[in-house]
Amino acid sequence: MAFLILGIVLFLATVLDVTKTTLSTRGGGTLTNGVSRLVWCCFFQAAGRRGESRLLEYAGQCVLVSVLLLWIGCLWLSLFLMFASHPGSVQNGTTKVAADLWETFYYAGFTLSTLGVGDYSAAGDGWRVLTSAAAFCGLTLITAAITYIVPVLSAVSLQNQLSLLISSMGRTPQEILVNSWNGSDFSSFYDSATDIRQMLVEHTLNHHAYPVIRCFHNSRAEKNIVPAIANLAEVLRLLDCVGSQVPQDRLKRRMLGEALEQHLEMQRSNYLGGITSQPEPVEPDMTSVTDADIPLDRIAERQGRADERHALLHALLGADGWQWQHVYGHQSERSA
Repeated sequence: MAFLILGIVLFLATVLDVTKTTLSTRGGGTLTNGVSRLVWCCFFQAAGRRGESRLLEYAGQCVLVSVLLLWIGCLWLSLFLMFASHPGSVQNGTTKVAADLWETFYYAGFTLSTLGVGDYSAAGDGWRVLTSAAAFCGLTLITAAITYIVPVLSAVSLQNQLSLLISSMGRTPQEILVNSWNGSDFSSFYDSATDIRQMLVEHTLNHHAYPVIRCFHNSRAEKNIVPAIANLAEVLRLLDCVGSQVPQDRLKRRMLGEALEQHLEMQRSNYLGGITSQPEPVEPDMTSVTDADIPLDRIAERQGRADERHALLHALLGADGWQWQHVYGHQSERSA
């Protein structure tokens, strides 16, 4: 009886986890999130907590495979426990001799996979009904689990597009600011703001629906989404420090800022928790901004690097193995 209850509980927990992960837009189930964090932490520690490590590029694929194997394993084990609760529940199809535990485990596996080999069969009407229900559930849940991979990869593709779009405007916040400056305003930046906002909102929604995409990592900072988000946030902060005599598209600035705040809040509540570490002291080289005659309030710019959002960005970068040097440029690049 204990095996039967344990099998039913494990089966229901697995079904709920698969259903919430594949059919809900509110994130993964408890089992899925736990395995995702465990696999990512193992890769992150093995990579020395460095975002440049090529090892992290395989974390996302391993998380997907681990989650899929977890679901199949839990379904298989739960059905085995239910059949193992009664010694005569499974019998040899020819001799009608009761199956042992290994044979019962084999029967549970090919029942879930709907192979229907037939060398073993259920003994009794109740166990036959259970076999039919398990085959139907196995076909449905495993198919849903496999098809879950398709929208995840689509969300990863959008994530890569967003990071490339931001980095194509410039490698650093200063470079984006200078590239957008035409001598009188930043109209070229605001021309791209609508596309960036739309992709950022969709990326945030994808994080809610498929949190596993956070484990898909690019070892090149200019192609990774986390430094790109920090880069975008710093550009908006610098734009706020530009003199009031420079006209700006306030509506697009506000809409893009709101989208960024929603994304950072999602990251904080889902992945970062409490922010305890303070940003490391990095003084970005603003020579290119000065040479371009952009009227920037340096006092306000320095104060902005000490606010709460800057600390959140610092935690976000650290959780993915990056530092502010990957956003502002390394010391050698700043000196050059």
